[in-house]
Amino acid sequence: MALALVAAGTACAPKDDGRSTAEALAAALTAGNLEKLEFTTAAAEVQAAFDEATEGMAPLEPKVSVGEVSRTGGDAARATLNYTWDLPDTEQDWTYAAAAEMQRTDDPEKPWDIRWSAAVVEPSLQEGEKLSLDIAAPRRGNILAAGGAAIVKDRPVKVVGIDKAGLSAGRAEDSARALAAVVGIDAGEYAQTVAGYGPEAFVEAITLREAAYRELDQDALEAIKGATALSRSLPLAPTREFASAVLGSVREATAEDIEKSGGKVTRGELVGASGLQASFNDQLSGTPGLTISAVGTPAEEGAKAPSRELYATEPVDGTDVRTTLVPRLQSAAEKILADITSPSAIVAIRPSSGAVLAAANGPDSGGYNTAFLGRYAPGSTFKVATALALLRQGKTPESTVQCDPRFAADGRRFENADGYPAAYTGTITLTEAIAHSCNTAFVSQFGNLPQEQLAEAAGALGIGMEAEIGLEAYFGEVPRDETGTAHAASMIGQGRVQVSPLALAALMASVAKGEAVVPQLVEGHDEEARLPDVPELTGQEAGQLRTMMRAAVTDGYLASLADLPGEPVIGKTGTAEYGSGAPLKTHSWVIAAQGDLAVAVFVEDGDLGSVTGAPMVKQFLQAAAG
Repeated sequence: MALALVAAGTACAPKDDGRSTAEALAAALTAGNLEKLEFTTAAAEVQAAFDEATEGMAPLEPKVSVGEVSRTGGDAARATLNYTWDLPDTEQDWTYAAAAEMQRTDDPEKPWDIRWSAAVVEPSLQEGEKLSLDIAAPRRGNILAAGGAAIVKDRPVKVVGIDKAGLSAGRAEDSARALAAVVGIDAGEYAQTVAGYGPEAFVEAITLREAAYRELDQDALEAIKGATALSRSLPLAPTREFASAVLGSVREATAEDIEKSGGKVTRGELVGASGLQASFNDQLSGTPGLTISAVGTPAEEGAKAPSRELYATEPVDGTDVRTTLVPRLQSAAEKILADITSPSAIVAIRPSSGAVLAAANGPDSGGYNTAFLGRYAPGSTFKVATALALLRQGKTPESTVQCDPRFAADGRRFENADGYPAAYTGTITLTEAIAHSCNTAFVSQFGNLPQEQLAEAAGALGIGMEAEIGLEAYFGEVPRDETGTAHAASMIGQGRVQVSPLALAALMASVAKGEAVVPQLVEGHDEEARLPDVPELTGQEAGQLRTMMRAAVTDGYLASLADLPGEPVIGKTGTAEYGSGAPLKTHSWVIAAQGDLAVAVFVEDGDLGSVTGAPMVKQFLQAAAG
């Protein structure tokens, strides 16, 4: 087919060489809207021919500019059209030059006709051929454990859905609703989705691990017309729950993903939807291979369409991301949290390196990364920071403090926890105040210990650091300007003092190591951390803190940890009141360390740390030793 067209709005002097007409054509080709030009003949057919020739390249679009315009005869000219196709996820473009033949007219308002042919789109393209883009997906990188074994790798799944081929609209809706009931999704929403697809489409309902698929009612599935399960593979952890908030998930790219990617993501590609899969998507995803072909019309019905390769790139596989997680410890933490009916978390860190060995969230966290992002009052675990501030004022573990049943600070009464041992009231040592967690002993120091010094001590233990560990994380905050009762509350980790389980695990690791520890989650991802600008923790100070925290195990609320084999355990319990009403609810905390292992255990709605958290810590340390 050869169609004549003329670009409107190109009135010019009689000596016009056709450049303005060629530039109007180039702009229309770039916009994909040739009908905006006023053709003398067959404008709609030209647009249809262009659309048909390029529809197989979606979502890619060319940018077209004009090169040389030369006379080829008395009233004929040729315009060189320079095409650039911006290929996804690569700096390399597909570029070539095509040509448009032009013929002068007698109309001074429309001095040139452009002769349309398939070669205007691509120089070798013949009439009836179409450009086609095929994408070869690269292998997505795995997420590895500390030892190098793959945690997340391709695992078999079943994609369950309705194959609409041969189904009437009514039957397809009935089947969709029946399938939704079997797999546990919204029936109305899925039926609407099925109705929106074409008559031959397969419409996915849910993707399940093979074990989960086998648990479905197979007889019910077989009875549903069009119900189909396709075998695929997806990058998955060993179980659905395993470190899910940390590792994240993948999904097939949506139209929004493709648009937001700026050309990096192509249709059908897997993209990270959350967690490390999203944070390291560029590294994990690799680069797809592309093949651009000219595809002709089959010689007869059912025959394969002839195809010529015009351009090709090989896929580049993604690279693995190696974490510091130890699967045995991660599994142990998740097992301990499995029956906790409240948001909860366990974070374990190796003090010598900062490696995060486990970062588990309980089932009632609902997929939220409580371990890294939770913001909670630390309660009495914060007395470790308060003790450090007092040490810096000249106190020692043997210095005495006053532990009364109650203490009033600017009119607010503070008391010790229910069941506090009477034997450790009155004048006691700072070590005994830590071991038995005397609230009033610490609150009573609020007039002597400025809030800023308290904040500096917490900062020396890593609270408030800024660190890029590969995932969003919160490292706590201690206000520097609290006064009165708010300052008094800060002394025992209440008021506006906030931490995450990760932040308290780092604090515990810092005490164990003798210097502030920056957590590390992804090996080789050593973004520079910014520790609070405060006097650093000294080895002597850390040793004194370890002495006091050992007493919490040998003589205090963590006595259940005293008989654990191996190196001595040190730790601190914490209970933080929150909410309103009587009695107040409490956050339950325990931090502990044994050898080169530091751990923080948290339950949002728990009992005393010694009641809720201590047994959990004991189970974890036993699992770690085993």
